[in-house]
Amino acid sequence: MRRQFSVDGLIYELEIASDNSVFVGLTGGASPAFQPEPDPFDWHAMPYLTDDTATSRYPLRVTRKVIALIYEWLGSERPNHFGFSASTERRLSLYSRVAKEIAKRFGYSWHQDHGRFFFYRER
Repeated sequence: MRRQFSVDGLIYELEIASDNSVFVGLTGGASPAFQPEPDPFDWHAMPYLTDDTATSRYPLRVTRKVIALIYEWLGSERPNHFGFSASTERRLSLYSRVAKEIAKRFGYSWHQDHGRFFFYRER
């Protein structure tokens, strides 16, 4: 599954790979703080950057949208397992709270290992 969404002129993408790994990243748009060197001969150029989601001026909006899309996917697909990773140490506490909520809401067991979160259904 691949879903794009926009917050503050930035384009984000949530991708769920075939092994049910969840990835989120900034795929396009221009950050208000990012001022690229314009090419004077390319009148229709749109600056693209690839970066982490922390680039946004509204990280809470991005986080809420990602969580809503994950909940939608979990509700419709009911995978037996899936996982995601925290890319920075600062995100571990946020991701831990999200992991607890996902486990409680959808009935998953979960395990955290070095910033990686694994979810599975016990049989």
